[in-house]
Amino acid sequence: MKMSKLVLLAIAVIAIGIFALPSTVSLFSGQHRWYNISGTGNEIPCIKCHADIYDEYLFTGVHGTLSGGSNSWTIGDEPNEACGACHRTAYEKKQGWTYGSGDGVDSTPGEEAHAASTVACMACHEFNNAYGAPAAGGFSMPFNNSSYVDPVSGLHFDYTDGTHPGGHAAHQGFIEGAINFSRMEDANEACLGCHTYIPVKINWTHARNLEFNATYNASLNLPPTHFDTSDYEANGSVEVTSYGNYTGGANTTAFPTPVAIWDS
Repeated sequence: MKMSKLVLLAIAVIAIGIFALPSTVSLFSGQHRWYNISGTGNEIPCIKCHADIYDEYLFTGVHGTLSGGSNSWTIGDEPNEACGACHRTAYEKKQGWTYGSGDGVDSTPGEEAHAASTVACMACHEFNNAYGAPAAGGFSMPFNNSSYVDPVSGLHFDYTDGTHPGGHAAHQGFIEGAINFSRMEDANEACLGCHTYIPVKINWTHARNLEFNATYNASLNLPPTHFDTSDYEANGSVEVTSYGNYTGGANTTAFPTPVAIWDS
């Protein structure tokens, strides 16, 4: 009885081998023909994994073209050039970065990054940038410190210049809070929150009421009031949560039903 079971098991294994092995060999054939990742002949198809990002990229009129040097491309041209222009660029403040490159015995391992790097928005949008991109002006230097260095990337970005000192930006705190949050480089969280379609949920803590003194002053000749005001205080707080989706809809209960961008 045991022998017959072993014979049947052997027949089953042989049958599986006859039908499965050819497919297995076919599946793994040629797998050691690696992509060349040299800087000038990068064969890695970035969009194989990042097709959704490239699809978004094709809709942008801002980052669709970049002129100058080897990083010149037009929408719809070589996708790798579009990706590499931002994500494999050792911009001036990161001189010395080495990405993996080459092929076979001529390959060079990456040092600070392998195939790509995360990039601070301010790398291209600071004052006096090397790419001709518009500067994100109107902010003061983060933390009111001209020697500010981003705690994540270790870089200094020029949020101001001689004629754009900032200081009255309502979103200065948003910028500085994003810099202190290490999930992304520099203030990228704030940049994405306002300038992309990413949904945003905010837990607000507002002052509940405003209190101040109004003192009569007969010498004032600026109608309609003869009162000086002083001793301003904000008393108490109230918690409010707001939800905003990627099409701009918002409410205070939950994310509103999104409407596809191409349908809006």
